[in-house]
Amino acid sequence: MILRERILEQLAAKKTSLLAFDDEFQHEAEAYADALRQLSQLSLTELEAKLNTHESSGALPTPEFAAAPQLHMDFAPQFNHHADARAWASEILLGHTTVAADGSQILPNNELSIPVAAVQVAWFSNAHTRAGSYVKDLAFEILPPEDLLIELRGERQFSEQAVSFHRFRLEVETLCAQMRALAADAAQMEKLPLFFFDSSIVISFAEQLHEELGRKYINAVLELLRCSEQTRVPLVGYVDSSHARDLAKLLSVCFNLREAERVHDAQLLSARLNWGARSPFFICARGSSRGNQQSVLDGFAEYRRGVGFVYLKTNASAPPARLEIPRWVYEQGLLDEVVDLVRAEVIVGNGYPYALETADAAAVLSGRDREAFYVIFQRFAEEQGIKLRVSPKAASKARRR
Repeated sequence: MILRERILEQLAAKKTSLLAFDDEFQHEAEAYADALRQLSQLSLTELEAKLNTHESSGALPTPEFAAAPQLHMDFAPQFNHHADARAWASEILLGHTTVAADGSQILPNNELSIPVAAVQVAWFSNAHTRAGSYVKDLAFEILPPEDLLIELRGERQFSEQAVSFHRFRLEVETLCAQMRALAADAAQMEKLPLFFFDSSIVISFAEQLHEELGRKYINAVLELLRCSEQTRVPLVGYVDSSHARDLAKLLSVCFNLREAERVHDAQLLSARLNWGARSPFFICARGSSRGNQQSVLDGFAEYRRGVGFVYLKTNASAPPARLEIPRWVYEQGLLDEVVDLVRAEVIVGNGYPYALETADAAAVLSGRDREAFYVIFQRFAEEQGIKLRVSPKAASKARRR
């Protein structure tokens, strides 16, 4: 139960703090908006000169910067009706295979004496044929106690972080397996395929993890990047609501601003982009979120400067989405075609890529699914003579349900 009166009382008590945050945001936003206007007036050569003494400037420009006045690359087609947009999207996608994967997880139940978890990844592969050829399938993996251990301060401990990593790893393995299978099929490679990764590729959160686990995440991303380049299958890390500040960092370096704490790149660019338009392609040159420590990109080996990004306006009333794309896609001249495929997927999905939306719906594990998993595990343990102890609280809940 929630009490409206209590909520209003607390909001009133925190009014000063909320107003102060908004004031600071507005002040920072104005300073960075002015810097963005100044940036738009620089030539590519001038910008490169400002950045060449900085190792981690947030972002590095590509030649597209010179072709994007006001950091805006237009989308030529104009649609009078949604039916027109869907017709364009159908034509763009025809014959191109798009694939997405997404995962869900079941954490260990503390009320059972043996910790067991599970991860599930669904993938959706759509060949976009006129006959409607697609594949939707699942991978499910049980995680026994030894897979739930991570090292913290020199000790091996059970951790939910281990479950999250196994889900991430299974998503990567699933995408790589599908890439290799697709690359071996000449018919499906006749037209450019596209794979969606439902996450940032530049996984800065790995900096916050202990060294062993962070390294495992980085190795998984490296596997994905290498697989994409080796198979020549473009990959897009799609971030619908990005809080990245790579362009903001570039602005702070160029114009001696205090580093942004509240303003994000997507907010800065939103007003400059109409639906379907995008920013120019930048190379990600993000530094560490922990001061002088190495950044996550320092562990990316040959891909340290091998991932770029664009911001694409996919919703008229919301900030643009961030698309993280391997640099080789841009250098091979495939970027425009890739972004068109993303636009088409977004139209079919009514604002979100249809392939990702479908994979997410297939992967999700509900509360009822989790309860069923624990019941199956308990019955299996009983049948196999495994001494599984159930807490009195869990036993009581099971009887009542």
